[in-house]
Amino acid sequence: MTKLRDYQLELLDLLLAFDKICSERDVRWWLDSGSLLGAVRHKGFIPWDDDLDVCVLGSDYPKIKKSLQNCPEPYHFQCSLKEEETRLFPRFIDKSKTFKRIDPHSGKEIEVHPWIDVFVLRETSLKFKKKFDPFYGRCLRRVNGSIKDGLPKSLAGWLGAPAAFITKETALLCGKLAHKGELTHDFGVPFYSLRRLEDILPLGKIEFEGLEFPAPANPDHYLRLIYGDYMKEERSDSQHKMIL
Repeated sequence: MTKLRDYQLELLDLLLAFDKICSERDVRWWLDSGSLLGAVRHKGFIPWDDDLDVCVLGSDYPKIKKSLQNCPEPYHFQCSLKEEETRLFPRFIDKSKTFKRIDPHSGKEIEVHPWIDVFVLRETSLKFKKKFDPFYGRCLRRVNGSIKDGLPKSLAGWLGAPAAFITKETALLCGKLAHKGELTHDFGVPFYSLRRLEDILPLGKIEFEGLEFPAPANPDHYLRLIYGDYMKEERSDSQHKMIL
């Protein structure tokens, strides 16, 4: 068994813990992106993948946040902008375990806790999100200190943050009216594919590593919106983040 496979099995244990907590608290979630792709194509992890992706609806996020913030040790829900992360989406982690991996951004060896990426989907215009996201993301990251690129840019981030926040809230309000059922990742999260509520609810089940987990009602159309011809296997070395 390879170290990558060992790590995948650790992630599977973490997914079981995540599912148990959510089930006990009646919280909706589902496998997303590469994890859903792996479930459909491989009935488990994509062979070279080393992360797990799940999604929740924006309307359900307060409930899942409350549930996971009170989860038992050694689990922890990273959802604070003060946790020195450049990403703007939460993670569910196991603090009792660490693995060495190659950081895909710096190329350096780092130690990480096993984690699950938890993405939040909200109704808004995908076209507007693409245009507005870089401004919003830079402002928020400079305000929380995860981007340190000099005083002038830091001040620009602080000055722009109120306008960025107001614009985001306005876009979400308009999304509920003009883009009902059209879902994108939270503002500041640099993923730009459309999801549709009609493909998600009511949630179904899908096999993943010999177990069953929540999945969109129409995983085929859900994945086609993200990947196009998703059954065509392609491995990109730039996307492979080796566990050491």
